[in-house]
Amino acid sequence: MDPKAQVVQLKTQLVSEGHTRFMLAETDLMTLRIHCYAPGIGENALHAHTKEDHIFVVLEGMAQFNTERDGQTVLTATKNHAVVLPAGSYYQFCNSGQTPLVMVRIGAGQDKADQRLNPDGSAIPGRAHEQGASKPKLIEGAFFE
Repeated sequence: MDPKAQVVQLKTQLVSEGHTRFMLAETDLMTLRIHCYAPGIGENALHAHTKEDHIFVVLEGMAQFNTERDGQTVLTATKNHAVVLPAGSYYQFCNSGQTPLVMVRIGAGQDKADQRLNPDGSAIPGRAHEQGASKPKLIEGAFFE
């Protein structure tokens, strides 16, 4: 059976607290998720993925990515910017703006056994290092679409 093409809608409800993430599409080699983060909220401590490349595309808002093993190299991405992170690149990010940050995240890799690593090389179990992991507070009637 031939693989089927599909169209997905880049839509998510905006948040005033916490963050959301939803899977939009998945294949054997990649994932596509849409994320929304409240101001000041980020995801994960500084880390790297061992077997998965990532691309974060900012659809709305402003993101600050701290990169390199020491986290000292700062990249700022705003609407229509993308941050490309090959496997092994250390990063963490947060919403550095005053409005909700909406990004799509593309993850690609041939090995689904990807691990996240701390800068010291130790494995990060699960999703235990999330910043602002509180339950998201959705903004009623407000969507990115």
